[in-house]
Amino acid sequence: MTGPDGITVIKAKTLIDGVGAKPLENAAVIVEGSTIKAVTQQDPSTLPQGPNVRTLDFPDGHLLPGLVDAHTHLVFGAYGSSYEEVMNNDSDEIMLLRAARNALAHLKSGVTTMRENGARNRVTFDLREGARRGYVTTPRLYLCGRPVTVTGGHFFWCNQEADGVEGVRAAVRELIKDGADHIKIMASGGGTAITDNRIPSYSVEELQAIVREAHNFGKLTTAHCLATESLVHALDAGVDMIEHAGFIETDGSFKFQPHVAERIAEQGVYVSPTVQTGYRQREVLLARELERPLTAEEQTRLDGLKAKCESQLDFLGRMWNEWDISIISGTDAIQIFGDYCLGLELMSQAGMSNMEVIRASTSVAAKSIGAGDLFGSVEPGKGADLIVVNEDPLQDIRALRSMAMIMRAGERIL
Repeated sequence: MTGPDGITVIKAKTLIDGVGAKPLENAAVIVEGSTIKAVTQQDPSTLPQGPNVRTLDFPDGHLLPGLVDAHTHLVFGAYGSSYEEVMNNDSDEIMLLRAARNALAHLKSGVTTMRENGARNRVTFDLREGARRGYVTTPRLYLCGRPVTVTGGHFFWCNQEADGVEGVRAAVRELIKDGADHIKIMASGGGTAITDNRIPSYSVEELQAIVREAHNFGKLTTAHCLATESLVHALDAGVDMIEHAGFIETDGSFKFQPHVAERIAEQGVYVSPTVQTGYRQREVLLARELERPLTAEEQTRLDGLKAKCESQLDFLGRMWNEWDISIISGTDAIQIFGDYCLGLELMSQAGMSNMEVIRASTSVAAKSIGAGDLFGSVEPGKGADLIVVNEDPLQDIRALRSMAMIMRAGERIL
């Protein structure tokens, strides 16, 4: 191992830069400290040598930027438990321990950066501080802390309820004081038991106040939007990113609205469709159905998950193929961490090429969270967040399920 100022040379069969360029054959990346210093081909006469140089050689490996998950919830990851069960049963201290476990699981799946989109109280702020001190190992963490929500709204138990223009402005200021990197807005109801995902939560005026206040402090915004009307409100308010894009009508049906997609495209708003949400739960019920008849409750649950999963895939495909909307990879990791690649596989099924899926999970994702100049691609001057896989992900995106190497900020994790 080299010290923090040492040099590491990583050799691989090919390099996929995350931007979309043709893969570089017989590639070598020179890392100095935490930064990529050069990207070149393997030529012994030009590569650095000496006692301060570490060489990592992957002759059959494919080198890529570290992956970015733009939508996680670190305090959860308690499979099979509802929001309310977790919130009622677990202290902030237990949530912090679980968040540390979840973050490491995601890091070991190649996710070197996580955008955290909603946690209770100061849990994720404390996790980031612990990582800064070296107490725990995590990906780079971009945090919203507590999401801004109406009284009794989705995630109200995270404790950042705010109503009215002045109320939401004060909430934004409080979050920024606490260290928020971005502002997450619950623009509609969601999985929280007392909320309704068919209707918007905030007025356009309230959303505009949130966006304006966040932008005044140089912070980006992202809005949870399941209801179609909440999508329209968020676009009217000028949010920077939309989560889910559920297109849920007031009657509860899923119905894609081309005029809304057109607005998303025209305004250059990123979309994190969280396409894998519910997929694993659906798999469990489908497997159970093969073993025995489902109960009425299970059948209702399965029917709902089928409609949700099928609409998510359909809407993603239409936003990408028909409107060229900037799609970002986000897992909405609530039940399971470390299952990042599932979302990439579904994005591929929806019609995105493997190269575009890789871009959506690296350079474009980094740009969407305001960090495109810092990491997300294999280029000189960028942070040395790098992964190596044994198979070619351009041929089969499932290659990203198996990591041969993971490096975050020049530190080898795996």
